[in-house]
Amino acid sequence: MIITNRNIAGLLLSLTLLLASVAPLEARGASMTALSSGVIKIYATFQSEDYATPWQSGRPGSGTGTGFVLANKRILTNAHVVSNARFLEVSRDGQPGRYLARVVFIAHDCDLAAITVDDPAFFDGITPLSLAKAIPHLNDEVMVLGYPTGGDRISVTRGVVSRIDYSGYSHSGVDQHLVLQVDAAINPGNSGGPILFHKRVVGLAFQGLAWADNIGYAIPLPVLHHFLDDIADGTYNGYPELGAHFMATRNKALRQSLHLPDTESGTTLYYIDPYGSAMGRLLPGDVLLEIDGHNIADDGDIALNGNHVLFSELLERKQWGDKIDLRVWRDGKSIQTDVPLTNPVDPFIYRNEYDDHPTYFVHGGLVFSPLSRDFLRTINNELSQENALQLLYYSQYAKRDDLINGREEFVVLIRRLPHQVNTYTEPFENGLVTSVNGHAITRLRDLEAAFADPEDGYHVITFEGMERTLVLDATSADAAALPIMQRYGLPSAAYYGRAAEGDEQP
Repeated sequence: MIITNRNIAGLLLSLTLLLASVAPLEARGASMTALSSGVIKIYATFQSEDYATPWQSGRPGSGTGTGFVLANKRILTNAHVVSNARFLEVSRDGQPGRYLARVVFIAHDCDLAAITVDDPAFFDGITPLSLAKAIPHLNDEVMVLGYPTGGDRISVTRGVVSRIDYSGYSHSGVDQHLVLQVDAAINPGNSGGPILFHKRVVGLAFQGLAWADNIGYAIPLPVLHHFLDDIADGTYNGYPELGAHFMATRNKALRQSLHLPDTESGTTLYYIDPYGSAMGRLLPGDVLLEIDGHNIADDGDIALNGNHVLFSELLERKQWGDKIDLRVWRDGKSIQTDVPLTNPVDPFIYRNEYDDHPTYFVHGGLVFSPLSRDFLRTINNELSQENALQLLYYSQYAKRDDLINGREEFVVLIRRLPHQVNTYTEPFENGLVTSVNGHAITRLRDLEAAFADPEDGYHVITFEGMERTLVLDATSADAAALPIMQRYGLPSAAYYGRAAEGDEQP
């Protein structure tokens, strides 16, 4: 080959183009290595509870999930990945061995958890991931990292943001927050993995649709920030609940009944939850006109950061203990008020329960437990029974129908441990207990004192909506209590939860 100046120029140009193409590939490879170093695999051994027999747990199971490392050696993942965990381990991509891990904070209302590894060697060489400053726009391409079922190495998939909306969070069963929908599969094992946009975290994979291909959901930045800001003081308080149910005011007749002038827009309240922050501050019939200076449209939307969102998005960004400023239309005039977001714990909201044994009380072979979403699930196939339907009704409508007065929880006779002292009690099973021996039952712990005070030698139990009473011979039932427990393998006559472990347990 004869080398000329033109050949040399061509060779130099080819070499330049080759180096230009290789360098970005190497940079991308190095960048992906740094990103994947902070994405870890979680191995959980869990044990769910048996709400039909609350003194015993179900069989242990196992599962895997994903998490990613943030600053301060915290690993962010889903609450459902580590709920009911009895043993946790983590591993890194391409690194041998597993490390013991533990849960530091868990938020069942938004399906997030922070875990850590006490062995500092685990974090050697890890580049923590960073959160983005804003969520991506529709049709922006994002990258999903995780460890889906089917392999041990990290998986990388891509998709585009197809929707930003409110949706239910299946982990708690009742809560709704902002979600990021992407057209990328979120498979078992992907849960807890980061969703990246321009190498920064914009969401955390958490659930998918079983009946749809390549549709997954991520917990977006506002929810991640809320959780991290909440735990900054060492305690997780959870989302404050306004507890004000509202409807649009587009209907002309409705506006006239509220004496709402055409110059005002807003959404009207029709129910105030007794356990919400709005109780005592807002009233049914109030029209919310402004929230923190933002005008509220007739459908409840506000303009926020160039987007139209439901006014509750501002509440989503508040922490427990904050307050909101409102302009309200009441009794034909506009007033200013504020609402401190400090609602109490609501025992009648019926979220799915995790990380504690079910509470119960047993006497004479009769097993009592509070009404819960988890117990309702155990009788799902028995809803044709009258008592079961009553439980379902109370779980949904007791607050609205003002049936919770004087109660801290609803106590249910959930089952009978058969013995000659408690025969003929089947018609009362799944019944809501109102009194025992003349003592009103407002909570599970009331049963102890009530059974210690029989009426003329009998235990007399009354139930909501029943004229008949359940009657036991007190002497026989009391004498049989311990033998029944031994026969059926009960460890104790009662359990009131970890919050009461400092108290003396029977």
